[in-house]
Amino acid sequence: MADTSRHTLRVVRGAALAAALAACNDNPVLPPPQIPVADQVVVLYALNGTPVNTPSAYSILLPGEVRLDQSSDFDFAFDIRPDSQFGLGATGDTIAALLPRYQFGFSADGGLQVTTQVFDSINAAPSGGYESHKATQVRDSSVVFATSRLQTCNFSVVLPHYAKLVVQKIDLVARTATIHVVLDPNCGYRGLAPGLPSF
Repeated sequence: MADTSRHTLRVVRGAALAAALAACNDNPVLPPPQIPVADQVVVLYALNGTPVNTPSAYSILLPGEVRLDQSSDFDFAFDIRPDSQFGLGATGDTIAALLPRYQFGFSADGGLQVTTQVFDSINAAPSGGYESHKATQVRDSSVVFATSRLQTCNFSVVLPHYAKLVVQKIDLVARTATIHVVLDPNCGYRGLAPGLPSF
């Protein structure tokens, strides 16, 4: 009877340890990261009211700005519209927003998530909770998490890439958004602190 109790205790402790390890890393299959976390500042032009040859979208995978007249390889786009078109804000507001791919007729792949966290203190992106269907309103100083389209990583697992954004300035006259992007170029990793990510 005592042996059975000890065996049960070992099984319970083993299960608890496995759960704790899984919580530390959502994807224990990830190989060691190869590329340090990167950052860049980009300027995106509103889809409406700007020249067609200006970049309105961003690709986490490139990474960089994308002209929508040239490519559909992007993860989100920027636009400025009246509130009635986005379904955001109060009546009569002019709304600046980031739009996921679904808004352009693509499958709901990738997404955005506003956070109240301080941009510089963020060391990792969340693994879930991203809005993949609706526009996300942004203002000066808005901090947003973003995921890319799902990718077949070079280790044969389908996962996204992760990023954090801070909107440095929205210019309603020039119809632009200046955005600081910090991204993890390692497929499936969520780390956003400088250097190689650990998770």
